[in-house]
Amino acid sequence: MTKLDAKNMPAKELCARIRESTDTALAVEHVNGQRYIAAGLGKKELTLTGTPGNALGAYLNGTRITVLGNAQDATGDTMNDGAIFVHGSSGDATGYAMRGGELIVRDGCGWRGGINMKQYGGKCPVIVIGGDAGNFLGEYMAGGIIVLMGRAGDHLASGMHGGVIY
Repeated sequence: MTKLDAKNMPAKELCARIRESTDTALAVEHVNGQRYIAAGLGKKELTLTGTPGNALGAYLNGTRITVLGNAQDATGDTMNDGAIFVHGSSGDATGYAMRGGELIVRDGCGWRGGINMKQYGGKCPVIVIGGDAGNFLGEYMAGGIIVLMGRAGDHLASGMHGGVIY
């Protein structure tokens, strides 16, 4: 397993080092707001310690990400396949437009979780939120599954026309 120290490392450099690594398993310490980590990445396993920035796992294609901390906005944005496990909370637009894969958040999420989720090509995206969710959970949802263990904010499932929320 390759270990990387992200302390004071710009997002662009961190993302390049992860992508270029020949090791399929990486442990990244001192993550602190770097954006786009693992964007479009497939077939790796990442363990991130700290708080990754916006768009963690955007367009993810099979990577498994474990976050030992919180995640910021747009975690799993337009994710195709893979899994993201957040051992904390996540920000707004968690799982935005997910098309496949799994996103599990131990605690709560911000506003507009699961907005525009959809199913396609036999894939069914799944979001599990262990705490409360902000307003507009499942807004314009067209497919997939959301499991909410806490309370939903206002306007739950507004404009929803597919999928299920438990």
